[in-house]
Amino acid sequence: MVVAHVPQMYSLYELYFAAALKHSASAKLAAGTPVELRQFYIDREFDRFPLGHATVTPVGKGKVEVVHDWLAGTGEAMMDSANDMLRYSGVRTTYKEEVKRLNIAPEVKVIAASWEAKEAATGVAKSLSVRDSVRAQVGNAVVTIDYSRPMLRGRTLLGDLIPYDRVWRTGANAATQFTTTVPIKMGGMAVPAGRYTLFTAPHTGGVDLIVNKESGEWGTDYNGSKDLGSVRMTSEVASTPVEAFTISVIPGDNRHGKLLFEWGTFRWIAPIEVE
Repeated sequence: MVVAHVPQMYSLYELYFAAALKHSASAKLAAGTPVELRQFYIDREFDRFPLGHATVTPVGKGKVEVVHDWLAGTGEAMMDSANDMLRYSGVRTTYKEEVKRLNIAPEVKVIAASWEAKEAATGVAKSLSVRDSVRAQVGNAVVTIDYSRPMLRGRTLLGDLIPYDRVWRTGANAATQFTTTVPIKMGGMAVPAGRYTLFTAPHTGGVDLIVNKESGEWGTDYNGSKDLGSVRMTSEVASTPVEAFTISVIPGDNRHGKLLFEWGTFRWIAPIEVE
């Protein structure tokens, strides 16, 4: 039996980790060779059970790493010789959880009672990535942004939680929504009045801002064929780490302002110009 500190079906993890290890062994793949799998989304939309993608990489001695299309970061698991999962760590992912296999059934009633007591004392548990919004006026343009704010929680961001050379949802949960009431330019890219979603693609040498013409989608449902375009943002290093991912629109004069993303020590900036 696999149990966790959060209510997720880690038995599914065990199944596709085992499948990856069996495939790797039967195909005689070298350690470090990734195996592409389809997977059920395990924490939402149970009425539809949509399929996603996972890349599982056996790295040797029973250890596997997994990257999902629905969760930022890399998970790690240890498997025994029978391909049963001994433990899982999500410290390097959005969900900073630890999972371990128990030899005896957990005392569910005792655990439930402790959670009930904690909820009674502190209130209902809140989302780790609170939804927030930004509204600002640059000249005659009213710009609004609706996004989720994941917390740093001691994690390494760029190159780990946020992999290089991959599109990041730029926040958490649902895609970051962006609206402008009049045509503007962001980083020199023309953006007509309307509603969009914002994504970013970090690289070791900089970061690209992506404006997508879809809206209302989940953050991992990125469709590059719908891109309006992309531009390179200016990157800076903050002197003091920012705990909660923060998006700001900072007005300048009556035609200019800037879009600012801050989290940890990174600061990404794109100029805004009202046409």
